[in-house]
Amino acid sequence: MSSSSSSASELRHLAAGAALGAALTASAVYVLQRRRGVDGVRGVGGGVGGGAGSLEGLAEQIEGGLAGGAAAAMAPSDFLAWGGAMLRWIVRYRTEDALTGGVVSRVSPNYLIEALPDAAPEQGEGWAAIMRDLDTLIVPGLTHWEASNRFFAYFKPHASYPAVMGELLCAGLNVMGFDWIASPACTELEMVALDWLAKLLCLPPKFLSKGRGGGVIQGSAGEAAIVVLLAAAVRANAKHGAGGESGDGGGGGGDDGESGEGGEGGGAAALAAPAVPRHRMVVYCSDQAHAVCQKACMVLGLQFRCVPTSKADGFALRGEPLRRAVAADAAAGLVPIAVCATTGTTSSCAFDALREVAAVCRDGGGGGGGGGGGELWLHIDAAYGGAYACLPELAHCFDGIELADSIVVNAHKKLLCPFDLAALYLADRRPVLDALSLQPEYLRNAASASGAVTDFEHLQLPLGRRFRALKLWFVLRRFGAEGIRAHLRQGVALREAFERRLAASGGDDGGRFELAAPPSLSLVCFRWRWPRKVEPSGASAAAVLDEEACNAAQIALKEAVNATGECFIIQTKLGGTMVLRVACGGLEQEVADVEKAYAVIEREAQRLEGEGWASTA
Repeated sequence: MSSSSSSASELRHLAAGAALGAALTASAVYVLQRRRGVDGVRGVGGGVGGGAGSLEGLAEQIEGGLAGGAAAAMAPSDFLAWGGAMLRWIVRYRTEDALTGGVVSRVSPNYLIEALPDAAPEQGEGWAAIMRDLDTLIVPGLTHWEASNRFFAYFKPHASYPAVMGELLCAGLNVMGFDWIASPACTELEMVALDWLAKLLCLPPKFLSKGRGGGVIQGSAGEAAIVVLLAAAVRANAKHGAGGESGDGGGGGGDDGESGEGGEGGGAAALAAPAVPRHRMVVYCSDQAHAVCQKACMVLGLQFRCVPTSKADGFALRGEPLRRAVAADAAAGLVPIAVCATTGTTSSCAFDALREVAAVCRDGGGGGGGGGGGELWLHIDAAYGGAYACLPELAHCFDGIELADSIVVNAHKKLLCPFDLAALYLADRRPVLDALSLQPEYLRNAASASGAVTDFEHLQLPLGRRFRALKLWFVLRRFGAEGIRAHLRQGVALREAFERRLAASGGDDGGRFELAAPPSLSLVCFRWRWPRKVEPSGASAAAVLDEEACNAAQIALKEAVNATGECFIIQTKLGGTMVLRVACGGLEQEVADVEKAYAVIEREAQRLEGEGWASTA
């Protein structure tokens, strides 16, 4: 970058910081004066502890903040001015920069490693230089998840401004709420916010914090899967050994087993001499379940059983195939312990038949002969689809959810929070406490010993935990239930707009594209009808070759679309068939954006057809 453009960049950042910094400084002055008993604010230059007495003084402090050591880095004026600049930068990024240019970064591997110095600077650098590198080095290496007008890949997270403010406050307060005494407000706000969310999602009362159940924030659905499957393993071990049922002397300290006051913890004691080796325990999912379920089994040393689904059943897990799988494993001497069902699968937003699955869990797959026996833990991965439970018109999709032992909903997908905030709801906390409670001497305290409080450290894998409830609380208060429902309905409406364009092209009646699965929530799965013609050399060979070419065609179209920078989509497999997905939705996304995305996809398909594209595989 030239020196003139570098200076312009610095001036732009300085101006932005000074403008908002002045307003923020006025607020800081007001707070300080109120603390000192001053009734009014006489202007920004009201004398803050001997600091700058005017905007000119503030400007001098900003200039001074261009460099310096620890003192300069921790100067309140530096934080106010450049904090304001950072907020303005975020707004500009989301309303301008992310909406123009390509969605997917085109940098080469190691570009940033080669561009940045080998070591940290000896002397502190100024914010102007840091922000310049942010613009020129970091942003070019981003895939723009906030490009709401062109991002249709994955399931787009929705980081609303209120939640971003909550994230900022979380960092600024910097509390470590591992147990109640570490910050009572951190624990209790989490209980309140998760109860509010549970009621918004129409979850049954057993998942509220006032009884044996309740919610706890995890980092992700993957973390939640490890927690609940560990609890399921410990519970199964207790049932097959002499330890009795879960909760009969595990890690609980109060009436509800909250404090985990036992010296070693119930879970550690139960696993010291397992009645059933982990490698004999089996967890079941559909072939459409998210990979985090399998990864949780890998971490815990459990067997993972994938139950096939079919296009005829909308790729949903049904009761009978599950029952057969459980019965076969039990007859072979294995121990079925849990089922992970899904409401809104990643590939096609399919909804497993919860009531059928729950029936299998209740009877252990038909009596549990051959060493099975007993109820299976039913965990529902509602990471994406769970948010839609707040819509009365979609209540039928969640029929049977009240039969679950645990449910996880990612607020960082459709509930307007930035990553990471996975709301894990437990019908009964005690099995998780039995699995995870440990109470070293340095964490013992009177509040925990009383049994009157909740200590979330016993319901998660790490000890430390951030004040993540703030961003959820901000969202629930700032948007309200009505605003959240409107946001979710908008996602459905945008999907319907794309679906209409697909149908207008001929759809399943012989057009260029066809639906690959029933459209669900904000997702459409479709397929480009472009099979490569192959000279037959036997009927079966021709069919296989044709399908392979068609699968390759989907990848070619996806890559062509993404190369334009006008639209970002991804592929998946359903029943062994490659398909394309368009995931609609976004706070700023509009019908015009969806229609443009369809136009780009159709244009690129036409181009490839005109060029006579054929698989070279």
